[in-house]
Amino acid sequence: MSVRRQFISPPIRRKDGRGRPSTPFLRERILRSATELFAEREFDLVLIDEVAAHAGVGKGSVYRQFKSKEELYAAAVIDGFAELQREIRAALPGCSSIRAQVAAIARHTVAFFWTRRQFFALLRDPKALPPSQERQYRAQRNDLSRLISGVLDDAIKRGTMRPGLDTRIAAESLLGMVRGINRYGREYTTPDRAADFITSIFLDGCGAR
Repeated sequence: MSVRRQFISPPIRRKDGRGRPSTPFLRERILRSATELFAEREFDLVLIDEVAAHAGVGKGSVYRQFKSKEELYAAAVIDGFAELQREIRAALPGCSSIRAQVAAIARHTVAFFWTRRQFFALLRDPKALPPSQERQYRAQRNDLSRLISGVLDDAIKRGTMRPGLDTRIAAESLLGMVRGINRYGREYTTPDRAADFITSIFLDGCGAR
């Protein structure tokens, strides 16, 4: 689905130039509202008016925080990355094997991006996002990659993964499968099936034994 840019005009300020008084946690409220609505519907079907109403703020409050719907959407995704990593870290201690750990990583990551596939379209458009947001996304993604490679490093030390494995490349390969399925395989699979498939291919490969 194409992503249509929705630019938002600057807020109207008072003549003294100070604008309206700031609202505590305004940005957090708007982001929480946007995250919930974008998770329910496609990017093009969510209106800025709805985000403002859902957050219980005026439309001008959204205008003052974000220049476009693309910027708001990207901020919601980037903000969610930290929560995704917290979910994965919380799930890992309950996993009794490297297969269970990889499955947990795949399941949470697939689910996170399943309703956020438009984000990758925005990344391909250099005019859609400000450079600061793209840098934030890259930093968060690198943190996720390091989290996965750390799990694989520990598995090598325990003897449950083969020695000599380049765990950073392996982590990027797993994330690449997640992205590929989200972009090209959604029409004929589900998040749970996709996570199972990624786990199987990552650990077992495709060759006959």
